[in-house]
Amino acid sequence: MENEDILMALKNGNVPSKGAKKLCVGRDVEIEEFQRLLRKVDDEDKAIVKFIKGEFGAGKSFFLKVIEDMAFEDNFAVSWITISHNLPFNKIELVYRNIAKTLRCKTGTSLEHVLDKWYTQHYNMASHDSDNDFEKHAILRERIHDELEDTRQFSSTFATAIENYAKLRSEGDTEGASAAVSWIRGDANIPFSVKKKFGVKGEINKETALNFLEALSIFIKSVGYSGLVVLIDEVEYIMHLHTHQIRNTSYNYIRDIYDNCNMGKFQSALFVFAGTPYLFEDSKKGIPSYPALEERIQKVLESDYVDMRTPIIYLSDFDRDDLINISQKLLEMHGEVYDWDAQSKVEPIIENIADELISTAGLSGGKVTARKFVRKFITLLDTVEQNQPHFNTPEDILNEFINNTNQIDDEDEFDEFDDDW
Repeated sequence: MENEDILMALKNGNVPSKGAKKLCVGRDVEIEEFQRLLRKVDDEDKAIVKFIKGEFGAGKSFFLKVIEDMAFEDNFAVSWITISHNLPFNKIELVYRNIAKTLRCKTGTSLEHVLDKWYTQHYNMASHDSDNDFEKHAILRERIHDELEDTRQFSSTFATAIENYAKLRSEGDTEGASAAVSWIRGDANIPFSVKKKFGVKGEINKETALNFLEALSIFIKSVGYSGLVVLIDEVEYIMHLHTHQIRNTSYNYIRDIYDNCNMGKFQSALFVFAGTPYLFEDSKKGIPSYPALEERIQKVLESDYVDMRTPIIYLSDFDRDDLINISQKLLEMHGEVYDWDAQSKVEPIIENIADELISTAGLSGGKVTARKFVRKFITLLDTVEQNQPHFNTPEDILNEFINNTNQIDDEDEFDEFDDDW
């Protein structure tokens, strides 16, 4: 079922929930670079910020999914947020809350799962050390206090809340422990009487949110994960915030994260911001309108040669080889899912399809938008498989593709806030 789900998601213009890496073509150098970065985060406790730049439909969200899959394979905890009307980046406390709420790992889908797993491990170790309940709980408290020492250096309040979460768990106060998790996650409106149980006051706000995010990355590493990966999609939405001041506030928070990573305030973390070229090039509302960020990440050497170690990585559209490669992968998958001889019928015209598309892509530098092509090709395979008696020769299939290309183009207009790929 997984391959069928992948095909359906791609046909609908969405990123599949699983299996993105095996369909990621033309990105070998980028994948290798992010594998290197993940190793540095894990082995050296580095904190790194990268920016992904690509046209609508070029595969930014798809590539973020590939990074997510790689991170899960390497035992990272991952959060994925999408900048939007409901999550503008100028409210950093809201950004933190969404990062904490979307936290996932290979074995679970919440911050509560991470905390529960961590607490259970320490409880089991304390139980192994002593059968006496009093001694066991004393050992447990000491272990947890010591392990939170690094986290405490970044935010004593954050560490206190986690320490008291563990205390409430050991006392059987599940309601208080659950409230502690909610507060750590950034939830508001928790009664003072409940917060008093886990030793905190107030709420996470714009003054404390970055410190909490730094503490979260330290805590994630300390409990046995390789580090924290935060994927931030559709960052170009910042350009549509109403005022210059609000946009500057958003870009300033990105600059703060960038600087704090480079200065060592963040540890064991990778932040990846993805946006369209407008975000990186528009001088009125994009990043260039905020020099404090632009000067840090701009390309300082104009060259046609690849340099993956610059802050911004550009994802180009498909070239001829990419089209052929992804076609062959989709062809094999489609044949297996729907149990038909897709390769003998369609493979002979794959190069013809690629040539046709490249020849009509002059205005885009001979490149084809990834999402558009994948949708077209899967639609073609679906049509041929369900109407095989009408397609007796490879030329019949090629004509079907060419004759219907314009219609599919018209149906695949991009919404500026719906860059699912």
